[in-house]
Amino acid sequence: MWKQKSKGNYYENESAKFWSKELDANVKRTPRSGAFFNMPADLLVFGESILKDFVIDVKSEQNLLTKKVLAYYNKNREDAQGKMSFLEIYVNYDKPYILISRKDFARIVAELEAYRKENDTH
Repeated sequence: MWKQKSKGNYYENESAKFWSKELDANVKRTPRSGAFFNMPADLLVFGESILKDFVIDVKSEQNLLTKKVLAYYNKNREDAQGKMSFLEIYVNYDKPYILISRKDFARIVAELEAYRKENDTH
């Protein structure tokens, strides 16, 4: 059990560092266990960031799409209570992938497209 908890802490910290750096955001691991504090996700986003529109959960699995992973994802969607959400999965301990609903992804792409059109300098 301790090995799993330690592994989970590592991946959550790695994910928080990645999102903080890539999006210049203040992302932290939920203290102890999100479930312990009745929090919906493994990562918390502070300040102004697009990531505040998401509930972020982090898992580590041997395979990307299994019934277990889909169960994690469905719980993450349920916990998001109407917000967009994604599940970050470290597959085989080193390759992170994102599982997001097609609807949420389409919303992101549409918003990006609108932003690009609005800011086109041609």
